[in-house]
Amino acid sequence: MKRLQFIFLFIVLSLLGCEETTNSFYLDKSKLVEVNCIHLNPVFLSGDANQLHKSLRNYPELYENFYTRMIRAGEKDHLSNPNKIDSFTIPTLQHFLNDSSMKEIFKSIAATFNEFDDYKEKISVGMGNYSNIFNAGITHAQVGTFYSNFNATVLENDNIIWIGLDMYLGNDNDIVKMLPPNTFPNYYKQKMDKKYIISDLFFSFLMTHHFNPMGDELLARMLSYGKITYIMDKILPFESDENKFRYTKDELNWCKENEEYIWRFIIDEKLLYNKEPALVDPFFQEGPYTKSFGPDSPSTIGIWLGYEMIKDYVDNNNLDIVELMKENNIQKLLKYYEP
Repeated sequence: MKRLQFIFLFIVLSLLGCEETTNSFYLDKSKLVEVNCIHLNPVFLSGDANQLHKSLRNYPELYENFYTRMIRAGEKDHLSNPNKIDSFTIPTLQHFLNDSSMKEIFKSIAATFNEFDDYKEKISVGMGNYSNIFNAGITHAQVGTFYSNFNATVLENDNIIWIGLDMYLGNDNDIVKMLPPNTFPNYYKQKMDKKYIISDLFFSFLMTHHFNPMGDELLARMLSYGKITYIMDKILPFESDENKFRYTKDELNWCKENEEYIWRFIIDEKLLYNKEPALVDPFFQEGPYTKSFGPDSPSTIGIWLGYEMIKDYVDNNNLDIVELMKENNIQKLLKYYEP
């Protein structure tokens, strides 16, 4: 079973009519990926537990994840037991769907995402570029949308990239405002924005299919993530730089303006080759800021800095992405970095 991906979720395509706009997105417009979209949210909105259960059973991995992890309506064994399904699973689901707060959430999702064509186009472009770069031969892909009960942004189940649209309602949404702050602190709510859907989707997709940890030390981890974000940069040329890092413009500007300071801190504190989780993990964790750099800094600084290192390496060696992914010598990858 494919694993859930942190903050991060995926998708893909449909050929839309505005040829002039679409063509500018492609590295090679002859390499197109046709995307089949599956939208389960209307079934949630209908309030019909039997129909929703039937729809979920078409996707075994999502079916299990939804019941056991998202709404906690029974154990895994129950989901293959007809008696348990009829006596417990479906009645529990119906009670869930009948809840007035759930109905409001489903309505809010429908209003926020009343059309999906723009996302389909961007996913199509991104997957087309990805297939072209890696010579993957992808012609079709599937993406689904559903309600995750605020448990998942993007996940890949049943060879389908699923997006939990509830995680992108926007921080100004009344439902999001009411989410418990101990589980959804304000810094996280600020990023529950649909502008991050495309970057989240491809980050999650690339982490699932191409992430290759090169070591436990800070440098190795930064470079490993840097490769992923560098690929994103190439397959999503239309996406803003801040979105690719789940940053705001101010957060990205802070990184750029303080790059030399970040680097000097790492060197002075002898962190570059440090493997101690307590010292290294904060560079990659979601949070209000990155520990040691103060409240004005964004979180996940290590991912951004890793991208800058990889970019300098590629720019100085005229490599394609396939060659980049094969290079695992962290000293070579660092060689051309200039903060």
